[in-house]
Amino acid sequence: MVALLAFRLLPLLALLPLLRSSALAAEDGADAAALLRLKQSFSDPTGRLEAWSASSQSTPCDAKSPWPGVQCYKGNLAGLRLTHMNLSGSFDFGAVAKLPGLHSINLKHNNFSGPLPASLGTVRSLRALYLSFNAFSGPLPADVFVNMRWLKKLYLDGNNITGPLPADAIAAAPRLIELHLDRNEIDGPVPFKLPASLKLFNVSHNRLTGSIPPDIAKRYDKSAFAGNAGLCGSPGSDSAVCVAAGPAPPPKMPPPTAADFMAVQEETSVFVVIGIILLVILLVSGAMVLMLRQDERNSAAPAYDYYAAAAGSSKPAAGSRSGEMVSVDVAGGGSSSHGGSGAGSRRMGEFVLLTEDIPAFGLPDLMNASAEVLGNGTLGSAYKAAMRNGVTVAVKRMRDMNRVGRDEFEQHVHMLGELRHPNVLPPVGYHYRKEEKLIVSEYMARGSLLYMLHGDQSPNRVVLDWPARVRIAVGVARGLAFLHEKLGIPTGRLVSMDGADFDAPPPPPPHGNLKSGNILLDADLEPRLVDYGFFPLVNSAQAPQAMFAFRSPEGTTRAVVSARSDVYCLGVVLLELVTGRFPSQYLLTARGGTDVVHWAAGAVAEGGERDLVDPAIAAGGGDAAVRLLRVGVHCAKPEPECRPSVAEAARMVEDIAAGGAS
Repeated sequence: MVALLAFRLLPLLALLPLLRSSALAAEDGADAAALLRLKQSFSDPTGRLEAWSASSQSTPCDAKSPWPGVQCYKGNLAGLRLTHMNLSGSFDFGAVAKLPGLHSINLKHNNFSGPLPASLGTVRSLRALYLSFNAFSGPLPADVFVNMRWLKKLYLDGNNITGPLPADAIAAAPRLIELHLDRNEIDGPVPFKLPASLKLFNVSHNRLTGSIPPDIAKRYDKSAFAGNAGLCGSPGSDSAVCVAAGPAPPPKMPPPTAADFMAVQEETSVFVVIGIILLVILLVSGAMVLMLRQDERNSAAPAYDYYAAAAGSSKPAAGSRSGEMVSVDVAGGGSSSHGGSGAGSRRMGEFVLLTEDIPAFGLPDLMNASAEVLGNGTLGSAYKAAMRNGVTVAVKRMRDMNRVGRDEFEQHVHMLGELRHPNVLPPVGYHYRKEEKLIVSEYMARGSLLYMLHGDQSPNRVVLDWPARVRIAVGVARGLAFLHEKLGIPTGRLVSMDGADFDAPPPPPPHGNLKSGNILLDADLEPRLVDYGFFPLVNSAQAPQAMFAFRSPEGTTRAVVSARSDVYCLGVVLLELVTGRFPSQYLLTARGGTDVVHWAAGAVAEGGERDLVDPAIAAGGGDAAVRLLRVGVHCAKPEPECRPSVAEAARMVEDIAAGGAS
C-alpha cells in the first residue's frame, strides 16, 4: 500500500522544483514591477539607477548582477540604499508597500523635499528608515508610528520638519529603538512619555519650548536637547525660560485614611501573587531556551580551520607562524551574504566582494591560498593570503565586533567599502559570522609606518628621509580629513561608551584608531589609512582597550572621545614622524617607548625643539621639521577644545610641505 502511494506521488514530487521556480520568478517580477513604479516617482539626474529598467537582462536580486542600490537576502529584496545619489522629487513609498521582505530604506543625503509622503505609513514591514539630510518639511505624521509597528529606527535629522511632535503616537510605538529628529524646526514641548524600548533619542537644534520632563531628562544625555533656546534645562537655553517654565507647587493632599491603607494592602497582595506567577513562567522559559541552545550546539557543523588548511596545502611564506590560525565555519548555514548584494558588490557563496576592480574570489580561494601572519593588533589578527589566481590580499579576523546585528554590520561595511580617497584603503570584501568576522583589503607589500620606522632592522631597509616623511604626514592628514568629512560627525561631539550616543547603521564616528600601525605604505611610500570607522561595531566593553582614540587625555580620564580625539592621535603620529621615537602611548600596560607628547611639549616650552628632531632627517628637514613638531604638539594638547580641527591640522601640514608660513 505504501509503495503504491509513493508511486502515485512521484509525478507531484517531480513538479515541486517547477512550482518553486515559478514562485521565485513571480517574486522577482513583483520586486521589479514595484521598483519600476517607484522610480517613476522621483528624478535621477545622475543616472545611477539606469539599470532599473523593464528591459534589464537581470532581476533586482540577481546573484551575478543585482540592480544598484538594492539589498537582498536569500534572493529576496530586503532593503534599498539610495544614498548620495542627488535624487529629488517625491518618493512613492506606496509602490513598495506590498513587499513583505522590505526591512530597510536609506535615502540619506539626497534632495527630496516637501511634506513627508502620505504613503509613508503604508510600508508596514519596515524596520529601519533613514531620511537624513534631505529637505522634507511639514509636520511629522502620527501614522509613521501608528501603522509601522515593526519600525525600530527612524532618522529624520537634517531636514525642515515643523510643528509639534505626535507625542501619543511616539509613546505607543512598540519597537522603536532610535529616533533622530535633530537639526529640524520642530516646536512645542518634549513628550512626557517615550517608549521603554527607545535607547537613542535626539531632538537637539530645534525650536522646542517648555521644560524637559524629569523622567526623560534622566534617560538621555543633555546633548540630545541642546540648541533649543526656549527649552528649559537644555544646554544654551535662556535662564529666563526656566523661570517661566518652572513647575507649579503641588496641591495639598488630605491625610490618608484607614480605608486607603486597606486598599494599598489589597493591591500589594495581588501584585505579589502576580509576581510569583511571572517568575515561575520566566524560570521555565529560561530553562527551555538553554536546552534549545544546547541542542543547537550539539548539532552544529564543526568549524573549518581554513588558514591551517591553506598552510597545509601549500608552503607558508617566510615568517608565518603556524600557531596563529583562523577558523571559519564553511560547512553551510554558519554564515550568509545577508544584505551583501548591494550596489557594486558580488556574493561569492558565504563571502561578499565589495568591488569589481579585482578578480572575483571567495572563501574556497582563501582556503587554498598560502597564508602568512602579518601581525596581531587590538582589533584582531592580520594575515597575508596569496591566492592561486594571482591575487594577494590582507585578511583581518576581527574580534569583539558584536555591538550590532547582521544588518547593521553589513550596511556599515558596505558604506566603508564605498569610500574612495588616495590615502584611504577601503575593504574589498567581508565574511560575516556571529562568532567572527573577516574583513579583506588590498595587500600593501611595504607594511605599516610603524614597521618602517621601528621594526625593519635588515641591512636593506628603507630609511625614511625628510621628503618621504613630510609626504606621509600630508597623506595621513588628508586621509583623516576626508574620513571626517564623509563620515559626518560634528567636530566637538563627545561619544560616551555607555552606548547612548552611537549612530548605527552608517554614518559612523571618524577614524577612532589612528596610529602608525594602521598607516600602510604602498610601493611609492604613499600612506593608506586602515581600521577606520569601526566605533559603531566594536563592543562597548572592549572599545577602550581596542581603539587608540581612548588613549587621548579625555579618553583615559573620562572614557569619552570625540572628533578631536582623532586630532590627538594625528598629533602622536606627527611627533613620531619627526622624532623617530616609538610612542609610549601605543602601549597598554608594558613599559617602554617615549612619551612623545610630554617630551615634545616640554621642548617647545623651553625652545629646544631642534634637539628632538630625528638625526636621519635633521639636515633635510631643518626649520620645516621643527614646525611640523610644533603642529604635532598643538594637535596633542590635553584639552580637546584647544586642538585644531582635522581640516585645520591638514592645512597646517600642507603649508609646511609647500614651504609656506606656519
